Formats: sequence, C-alpha cells, structure tokens
Amino acid sequence: MVLLKIFTGLLAGVCLVVLVGMAFIGRDRGLEVAFGSIEEKQIDFAILELAATPNQFLLCPKDFCQASAHQESPVYKTPVDELRAEWLAFIKKRPRIEASLELGTVEGENLQYDFIQRTEWMRYPDSITIRFIPLGPTTSTLAIYSRSHYGKSDFGVNEQRITNWLSQMSD
Repeated sequence: MVLLKIFTGLLAGVCLVVLVGMAFIGRDRGLEVAFGSIEEKQIDFAILELAATPNQFLLCPKDFCQASAHQESPVYKTPVDELRAEWLAFIKKRPRIEASLELGTVEGENLQYDFIQRTEWMRYPDSITIRFIPLGPTTSTLAIYSRSHYGKSDFGVNEQRITNWLSQMSD
C-alpha cells in the first residue's frame, strides 16, 4: 500500500511537471523537459537492431534488414521514383506530421526519409523512417521503421499506423 502511494505521488509529480512545462514553454518543449529530447539518428536498415521494447514496428523486404521484420514489405509494380512520389504525397496528407528530413541518397537520389508524427492529445513523438528500394526498372519496395520515443509500450500504435498506411496505399 505504501508503494502504491509513492508511485501515485511520483506519477502526479511527473504530470505536474509536464503540465507546468507545457503551460510555460509549450507542449513539445514540456515533453522534452519531462522525458528528454528525441534522439535523432540516421537509420541504416542493413545494421538496424531493434530494441527489446514493443514500442516499434519494422516492415522490411526479405534479406534487406539485419533485424527480423515484424512484417515483410510488399513489392510494387512501379519504378522507385513513382513509388516514392506516391508515398510522399500520401504522408504529407497525414495528420500531425511535423518534420521531414531527407537523409539517404543512392546514386544521387534521396531514397530515405524521416518523419515525426505526434499523438493527437499528448503530442508524444513517434519517428517513422522510410527507405524506398528499387528492385528493377519497373518494380520497387520499401522498408519502414516506426518507433516511439517515450515509454516502453505503444499499445500497438506503430504497427497500426504502418498496416493502415499499407492498406490505404493499396486501395
């Protein structure tokens, strides 16, 4: 019972810090003060190692990622530049996508992009890295790594996001 009271007090303290931070320095900065800043690092799918926590989801073509993918990527009967254009236009229309960084280049083309999408109410940031992969002149695929920055569980949000995106893009 004493531990429950201590835990409840600590939780209330964290919530208070977050609320005060959000009121004075903005929601996003308040989350950084309470939980730390977002670790921004370039993802290399070839050597990616998944964390032990379930707050991530990896979609990857067979034999492309070192880590075991949660789901294998579909193959599209479209050139990589068209696939990239379709996906980037689709993602631009998603709610709460705040940042986009072009990171990876292959033969002069930007084929890897990072996005941050925040939750609607608490504005927790999730990072989504997408790599477009040419398979031939008229076929391509992609790898997607979606992960949360705060907490250990995401209640399946990252998996749901990617499976919903795949479903909507196949319509």
